[in-house]
Amino acid sequence: MEIGDWRATRDLNDLYRQIRELGLETHLAELEAFGFTCIEGAMSPELLQRTRDAIVSAAEEQWGRKIDIDNETEHEGYELVPFLLYKDPIFEEALLNPGPLALVTYLMGKHVVLSSMSSHFKAPGGNALPLHSDTGNGMLREMLSPISHVCNVNYAITDYTEAGGCLGVVPGSHRLFRQPTAPEMALGGENGNPNAIPIECPAGTAVIWHGNTWHGSYKREVPGVRINLAVYFARQYLTTQEDNSNALTPELLEKYKDHPQFATLMGQDTMYGWSEEGPDMDKMRANYAGRTWHS
Repeated sequence: MEIGDWRATRDLNDLYRQIRELGLETHLAELEAFGFTCIEGAMSPELLQRTRDAIVSAAEEQWGRKIDIDNETEHEGYELVPFLLYKDPIFEEALLNPGPLALVTYLMGKHVVLSSMSSHFKAPGGNALPLHSDTGNGMLREMLSPISHVCNVNYAITDYTEAGGCLGVVPGSHRLFRQPTAPEMALGGENGNPNAIPIECPAGTAVIWHGNTWHGSYKREVPGVRINLAVYFARQYLTTQEDNSNALTPELLEKYKDHPQFATLMGQDTMYGWSEEGPDMDKMRANYAGRTWHS
């Protein structure tokens, strides 16, 4: 059908047209039905290579040594490389990648903010990451909201395979509105949750999921490292994982002054955090004007 300029969904009309133009309607349906979707080729080969190089460079700087992606022997288990947005301009491109960002905006509304951008290095050894929901960082146990308070765009920077320690999800778990119980958290092996599936996909794929969706990662059983880029989003009334207040520069905001969403993603339109002067009423009105179900 043709999407009109309907008053009841004034924030959604243009966004849905964009999703249709990007060829993402099937992915939107998957996200609604199963709580996750995979967009293969979400990163072009050039973007993928530059992102991989930048992540490895950041990890090598953090650990003070070279990393062999294919045959790493010193690294073991899981390690986090945080606060990547300011490490290389390529991460700005990943943040603003139109397809995944359109689906994130659908889930979270036009006032969605970036919570963190990091990479999870996984080498042989260690344990599987247990299944969990990101909502409440695992501290909210039951009666989760049907809406997505947080969501994740997880880029496979190396190929994802089960033996390689890929992401695992439980399809449809976003509609259970709770965290998994202890017996449900295990991933992989004979005692693993039988409803969990491995997300096996080529490098460059974006895996996007609802904040309620149960997910984890399998233990890596092969040499080398599995690398991702985790772009984590939150609604503006939640505390972000990474604090951009001291790192965000006027020059970076000026660079993207013509991008309609960058400043918002960086928390510049957030109406909370006032002191004795009280709230910024212009921001308050802008946040509430035209708000619909998804925002």
